[in-house]
Amino acid sequence: MLETILSDVISVFRSIFTSGDLIGLAIALGAVAIAAFMMQRGTQIGSMTLLALVIFALGGFIRGVMRGPVASDAGSVAAQTGSRAAGQLNQSWSQFYGMEAGTLLAWFIAFMVLIFLVFGVKSALNRG
Repeated sequence: MLETILSDVISVFRSIFTSGDLIGLAIALGAVAIAAFMMQRGTQIGSMTLLALVIFALGGFIRGVMRGPVASDAGSVAAQTGSRAAGQLNQSWSQFYGMEAGTLLAWFIAFMVLIFLVFGVKSALNRG
């Protein structure tokens, strides 16, 4: 069980850092930085990790909506953006519902480790 969780966490780190998706990496690191700098005490790590995951999900959703329109799209820009937003929302919900609990736990642990590292560096620099 522990080996499976550790393997999932390592695969999450690989998917974030070695996928070559710089925009996704920027969204993830931005979410981690926001959560780490909002954190006042180490006991807030759980709630700040949840906040970072929500920010990461919202960033991914906005990224999906803001993709350029397909050449075959017709109609007004607002209608195109609205239909892309609805399609992206449906896709995001279906990905979330299809996610296994172990994978969700791995994302939580991975973000928690990153927030803990950034918070530790921030705390060390504030003390000096």
